[in-house]
Amino acid sequence: MERKVFMKFISAAVVTGSIATLLDACKKEDNSTTAPKADFTLDLTSSSNAALLHSGGSVISNQVVVINNNGTYVALSDICTHQSCALSYNSAASKLTCHCHGSAFSLSGSVLNGPASSSLKQYSVTQSGNTLHITG
Repeated sequence: MERKVFMKFISAAVVTGSIATLLDACKKEDNSTTAPKADFTLDLTSSSNAALLHSGGSVISNQVVVINNNGTYVALSDICTHQSCALSYNSAASKLTCHCHGSAFSLSGSVLNGPASSSLKQYSVTQSGNTLHITG
């Protein structure tokens, strides 16, 4: 927290005599986000989705990252639950990382390291021929 903001909270606590205001200022920030709802399809024959034809490939669409995990498709929110930064998928490490503050998430969406403390939203992926339907 910036010094200027902290001093504002201290002043408010002194003026109002509110210990709660002071304690709120010292809380660890975890601005957990609400992941977007999803209901869309991806055509695997489209060149824009060609990465999904190979294990480790990924595509981001509608703030959802879809990953080919050894022939099984996984879909997760691509928004970090710490402070809403966009995530990127590291296929070599099989994890999603946040470049803003260093949080990392597994392919199940669970937090591998913080500062994020909430898991990513998982989406359902169903395949019908060359079409993936992502919902959730």
